[in-house]
Amino acid sequence: MRPYIDPTALDEPQDRKAAIAAWGMVAIFLLLYIFSFIDRTIINMMVGPLERDLGLSDFQLSLLMGPAFGIFYVLCGLPMGWLVDRFSRRWITAIGALIWGLATISCGMASNYAMLFLGRMGVGVGESTLTPAAHSMIAEAFPPKRLATAFSVYTMGAVIGGGIATIVGGAVVHMVTNIDHVTVPLLGEIRPWQLVFMAVGLPTVLLSPLIFLVHEKPSSERIAKDTADRGGLAGITLGQLLRKDWLLFIGLPLGFGCTNILANAYAGWSPALMMREYGWNPAQVGMAWGVQHMIAGGVGQIGGALIVDWLYGRGMKDAHVKYHMFGLFLSIPALIWAVNSGSPWAFLILSGVFYMLTYPFVGYAAAALQLFAPAHLRGRISAMFLAIVTVVGTGLGATVTGLITDHVFHDKLKVGLSLTIVTVVVAPVIFAVLWLVAGKMRRLHAERDAAEAA
Repeated sequence: MRPYIDPTALDEPQDRKAAIAAWGMVAIFLLLYIFSFIDRTIINMMVGPLERDLGLSDFQLSLLMGPAFGIFYVLCGLPMGWLVDRFSRRWITAIGALIWGLATISCGMASNYAMLFLGRMGVGVGESTLTPAAHSMIAEAFPPKRLATAFSVYTMGAVIGGGIATIVGGAVVHMVTNIDHVTVPLLGEIRPWQLVFMAVGLPTVLLSPLIFLVHEKPSSERIAKDTADRGGLAGITLGQLLRKDWLLFIGLPLGFGCTNILANAYAGWSPALMMREYGWNPAQVGMAWGVQHMIAGGVGQIGGALIVDWLYGRGMKDAHVKYHMFGLFLSIPALIWAVNSGSPWAFLILSGVFYMLTYPFVGYAAAALQLFAPAHLRGRISAMFLAIVTVVGTGLGATVTGLITDHVFHDKLKVGLSLTIVTVVVAPVIFAVLWLVAGKMRRLHAERDAAEAA
């Protein structure tokens, strides 16, 4: 059986109007993704205030950064992928944005750990709708040799949103360090960190209707077109697809999910490391870390995707994986050096190598799967990719690091050593899994080329 390539995706957009509409759609999804990452990551800058006001340990905080969000992001993401393949992706996205915006606001109303945990769960539930819908619609609008770039422009939201959350969160936390309460009309006296959650959640609620500016094909039209293009392959189930090509559809997310362990660990604990080890205040950390994150991540996000598309267009059929492996070869030593450098500026520069070469993987990794995904399974393939990457990365990255710091070293100043251990253990696993996936991609492309030549 030949690989499942959507022949309709092999043609360029037919005219300038279609291209403008396609990039306009990407821009709207990008804006929503920026705010999703602000709402998701703002908590990373709240370590100090939450420790002080709610008496939380590093391990409790790591559960809020990772599993409280990630588990429900995954549990809801899989059925969301099914819904995206069958119903209006615009309505699903709008409702999801409304839910995660309100959930972020509810984090600001929390007065204890349990309420904050529930709010973080709600953020995960709402955000689980966005990327499956975005991937499904973007994959319809762009040809394979442009797909990594289009996906990576969308996932720039992670870099921009994470950077904004770090800069703004750090500045606000520093300004209100010595303030116990602020007075808000209608709400009365609240903690400053509560106001931050409310302030970042409200724009998401207001922006949620923007998605209705995007045109989408009705689900019935998508299914009918897929049936006409694919004949007997149109009815293939997700289970049949996974049984044939499990190394690609399971192995690729697992390999990149292990990279996400490192991304999640460093995103969660780098601000705390800089405050604890280098004595920087939250405003200094927020500005330096946020600017570094946006510059290095932004260059890597777009530059990496352009390189992957260029290599793929010139015949490197495993370019999506090989480029990532090359980046890891350079960035893993840089990360280890960074956390053991003893210098905040060396830490920022060296960790920036990781954020430029390795961190921005979601766009081109997801594009690799969509090259082989039938149109009627795109939402579920995307949701499954996100589920595996999130479970592996969000469930283990920040949490294992916090667990080692709390229960192995019993010293908050040892977070850098904890990050080193996580990096050394995870890196060989990434290389091993992705080496196998690269071989699978080459074989699938060879099968397609042979089928087209026959």
